Amino acid sequence: MMYFYTCHCATKGQFMCGIVGYIGPEPFLTAERFVFMRDIIKHRGPDDAGFWESTDGSVKLGNRRLAILDLSSAGRQPMVDEVHGVVITYNGEIYNYKELRAELEGYGYRFRSNSDTEVLLAAYQKWGQNCLCNLNGMFAFALWDAKKQYLFAARDRFGEKPFYYHYNPKHGFLLFASEIKALLASDLISALPNDKAIYRYLAHREIDVGADTLFEGIVALPPSHALGYSMTQGKLTIWRYWDLAPDARIRLPNDTDYAERFLELLTNAVRIRLRSDVPVGSSLSGGLDSSTIVCLTAREMKGGIQKVFTARFRDPRFDEGKYVDRVIRWSNVEGFMVYPDPTHLPDEIQDVIWHQEQPFFSTSVYAQWNVMRLAKEKGVTVLLDGQGGDETLGGYHTYFGPYFWDMLLSGHWGTLAKNVYRYLREQGLRDLPVIFYSFLPNWLREPLRRLVRPLGISSELTNRVRDQSESSYQHPIYKYSLRNALYESLTRTVLPALLRYADRNSMAFSREVRLPFLDHRLVEFLFAIPVDQIIRQTTTKFILRNATVGVLPEEIRLRKDKLGFAPPEALWMRGPLRTWLGDTLRSTRFRQRGWLDSKIVDRVIQGFFEGRDVWHSLVWRWVCLEIWAQTYLDGKERFRPKLNKTL
Repeated sequence: MMYFYTCHCATKGQFMCGIVGYIGPEPFLTAERFVFMRDIIKHRGPDDAGFWESTDGSVKLGNRRLAILDLSSAGRQPMVDEVHGVVITYNGEIYNYKELRAELEGYGYRFRSNSDTEVLLAAYQKWGQNCLCNLNGMFAFALWDAKKQYLFAARDRFGEKPFYYHYNPKHGFLLFASEIKALLASDLISALPNDKAIYRYLAHREIDVGADTLFEGIVALPPSHALGYSMTQGKLTIWRYWDLAPDARIRLPNDTDYAERFLELLTNAVRIRLRSDVPVGSSLSGGLDSSTIVCLTAREMKGGIQKVFTARFRDPRFDEGKYVDRVIRWSNVEGFMVYPDPTHLPDEIQDVIWHQEQPFFSTSVYAQWNVMRLAKEKGVTVLLDGQGGDETLGGYHTYFGPYFWDMLLSGHWGTLAKNVYRYLREQGLRDLPVIFYSFLPNWLREPLRRLVRPLGISSELTNRVRDQSESSYQHPIYKYSLRNALYESLTRTVLPALLRYADRNSMAFSREVRLPFLDHRLVEFLFAIPVDQIIRQTTTKFILRNATVGVLPEEIRLRKDKLGFAPPEALWMRGPLRTWLGDTLRSTRFRQRGWLDSKIVDRVIQGFFEGRDVWHSLVWRWVCLEIWAQTYLDGKERFRPKLNKTL
């Protein structure tokens, strides 16, 4: 059977963008206000804008376009399949769209473009909601099926692309968008703090965990979840469409076979992420993951000169310049460096928070912000990045805790003693307390953390969230503690926040970041192979190191230290940022929030300024929360339209 599409689409349109949508009574949200919502996220798509509205005004879809393939104006979204009555607004890249297109053509589908968006529409027609299982990519999309009066939306497996929504069953409307600020710009929801989420941010370092945001009434569609909304029934449904299988097992004859299969999967993940009609470069920190991506990309570009971007620091204890330089020479790429200046941070922090939309735990986000700005200045639109390698390959030294714990539980005490001794010889005592912290039962970890580091949370906030203040601890699903720790980092604690940082920083400068280590085929493989391919003795990322013999310089492939794009944060905060920090945390506005105990804050600030480096992350957490409050809770005028917009 042949299907013909009449689509408002590009002849080769593939692009990143921002999406907005509304379903509900027309008087609640005018077309003019909706366009203001769309355009408040213009940074996500400066190249074009699209708007679609149903005849009765009850459904509105909008899109801001950043062109990646086919730079003409023909690639406008929302895209309409007039034959089947389906409209889509879509943010992301379906990397395997060429392969899916060929498969769908085998079923008789005929395409009028080379667009991955049209492939997505055809996949929905062929497989319905199960089309998600066939997609390899990063995406957030919403598809309105007019015949069914049904909205179908989804977010990619790891949450690389954002999707936020507000559902008001009382008044019968649903709002969604790529960014929270677009929802606030609708004037249908106010910027009010979510005390429960703020408490968990302060007490448990939890943010971007599950559906909660720091805004009351605004939730995130979790990664690997889909959303359905029936207008006729007024029913909203959320479900998970993908997860890793704890019982999956892949067993190969030897280390060489594991390494070869890993390299094959990673190389293919890089290859399909190089599909672009605009310049492609890479982020490079000098670590194992980013260096691997740069070197594999250089191989795949077959003589093309790749531009790579990195942040460096004047303090040699934090600078990875010698490793960056080695990779640049080895792979014959063109390197560009930026030295983030902490004296500029107080002037730029509100812009960073405006784009991030929620607080962040480290000034490394500011370093990444500078890298994305540099990429824009050099005209590189797409950047490959090594994000996700640590969470799938056991890159953080904290993973040695569950790794050693597994040895203890299995009775391999002699092996445990040898490995701990070897670790101490190689790494010293610095990370040992954190490693053995993971040996403690969960009920004991939090009280111990509070003894070591005061939280400073006010009794007023604690009382307001008394019944909802517990950490959203996830019960183990794997046999091995190491595997459970990796799964938690990948799906809950570490990676979701890192992906938000990367998406907002890149989109602030209209750049796109692609992450080969988060190709789901590779992740499924890594979670099914033996754990000794992840960590063996005192070697992290064992399979990656085996796979990259000849791909990387040996000093990169074998290095065991880890800096990880970390600025000299404590030195910055005690030096050029000292006055700004003190003024912010001692301000009347900060103290009137009622979230923190002023006496504890004063004691911690004084202790930090006197040399307690261990408290610098706690101080930054407080400052960042206050700047978020100033930007979003006090700066509501940014959500009011100033000029009439053209549809």
